[in-house]
Amino acid sequence: MIDIEGENPRLRIALVELYGVGGTADYTDCLARALSARRLDVTVITSTLFEPLDGESSANVVKVFRYRSTQLKPVKAMLLTAALRRTRALLAALRPDVVHAQGTVLPAIERHFYGDLDFAARVCTVHDVTAHERRPMLGSFRRFYADFDALVCHSRASMLRLHGQLPQTPVTTIPHPRYTPLAASPCERETAREQLDISPLAPVALLFGFLRPYKGLDVFLSALAIAAARDPRVLGVVAGRPLYDIGPSRRRAERQHLPVRWDLRYVPRDEMGRYFAAADTVVLPYLDTSDSGMLELAAAFGRPVVVSATGGMQEAFERYRYGEMVPPNDPEQLAAAMFRKHDAREGQARSGGATWSAAAEQTEALYRSLIARPAVAVPA
Repeated sequence: MIDIEGENPRLRIALVELYGVGGTADYTDCLARALSARRLDVTVITSTLFEPLDGESSANVVKVFRYRSTQLKPVKAMLLTAALRRTRALLAALRPDVVHAQGTVLPAIERHFYGDLDFAARVCTVHDVTAHERRPMLGSFRRFYADFDALVCHSRASMLRLHGQLPQTPVTTIPHPRYTPLAASPCERETAREQLDISPLAPVALLFGFLRPYKGLDVFLSALAIAAARDPRVLGVVAGRPLYDIGPSRRRAERQHLPVRWDLRYVPRDEMGRYFAAADTVVLPYLDTSDSGMLELAAAFGRPVVVSATGGMQEAFERYRYGEMVPPNDPEQLAAAMFRKHDAREGQARSGGATWSAAAEQTEALYRSLIARPAVAVPA
């Protein structure tokens, strides 16, 4: 129920991000803070793995999904079903004006949950237009998104893809802001390299984050082989938890004697800074994607990026312009770009208007426009 405060009613918002880890969880936390700063009443519904920035959140955080990242996927699916039941009961008690989902991981399970919420406007931020891997048993992303009153995406490229799939669903483009809150305590380059046992003279290219097939690990290794033949000092650092079997890639790197360091684990927030400080470039050799917050994380740490020209990544790079765009799946051009000196003067200070306060303002405008429509009017 809307709480009237002057001319603009104070909205009650439920941000639902059930998994609690990774870039989507960080996005949810940053957006919740920015919406709260606009005097919206925000509740974040998430998992026991969720860690707000600075150890606390300006929003109300309720942890309904109790799971461990090491559990088998069927076990996680069962626990998610129970978490959705708890979420439904929580939303029935909160009666928010807007339920705002942050994407999906298991659309087959999550779809019917959102489709049945008839007491609030329903919004979904589309972090991935389609599934990154073909796994039909997980369900259809298109059918999941079709159940919402409005969608939010981060680029015009993603908006056009969504319009092609769901021409009747309104889509709002809100550019992804930089993850500046995650870079509040930067690490010095010399200190970072000493902590990571990396030579101060080595040119270092970083591949960071969850490892999935679309992120182009093998393209990175091919580029590293080309670069190492030209300069034996180069080093590739792969830091993040694999979400598929990368054994063949590791065996290939060992067989070819590639200069690569593997830190294959989930890197906690308080260790991120040293990896970005130690790197000369951050590499995003994606084979295909819609959008990615990894570029915004590299931008927050002020590192040049070498990114594949795919999906909305071109638009994100245009806001930053520190580094280089390369064609997808082109090791030769990737090798040349990821160890080239990049000029920070043009791009580092740019944000293209993509700030968290601007994102919150656009998001609130979307909320109010939905509530004003008779079809989704919130009952008193």
